[in-house]
Amino acid sequence: MVSPEYTDENYSIFNAYINARHIDGDMYPADPDQFRSFLVDGRPEAAFCEFRKDDKLIAVCVADVMSDGLSAIYTFFSPAESKRGLGNFAVLWLIEEAIKMNKPNVYLGYWIKECQKMNYKMDYRPIEAYYRDQWQLVK
Repeated sequence: MVSPEYTDENYSIFNAYINARHIDGDMYPADPDQFRSFLVDGRPEAAFCEFRKDDKLIAVCVADVMSDGLSAIYTFFSPAESKRGLGNFAVLWLIEEAIKMNKPNVYLGYWIKECQKMNYKMDYRPIEAYYRDQWQLVK
């Protein structure tokens, strides 16, 4: 875990990720200012959880470190490493880190049922959703 910052190394992976996975979204095309404003600037509670293979950066999970847990903000990885399941690995790593830090929760952020790209969040159980001003167990 390192402090959030713009580097050519992490931006290069972010740019490749957006170009490979999100050309249909509002983050395409990626640009350095967007990267900074979304993931770096004004985020004192955040950390870049860097994953490396042979000292080469292959993925970054951006997470807020909160008093009661870790909150996943965004994960991006090298498209060349997509067969590794790095998105799933990042979530499992956050769960393990939360346990080590004695934090009871891992937040995976907003979930929109109709958004196929968000459906992975339902793979992690137990899961609760904040609905109508209260946390409810999702079955």
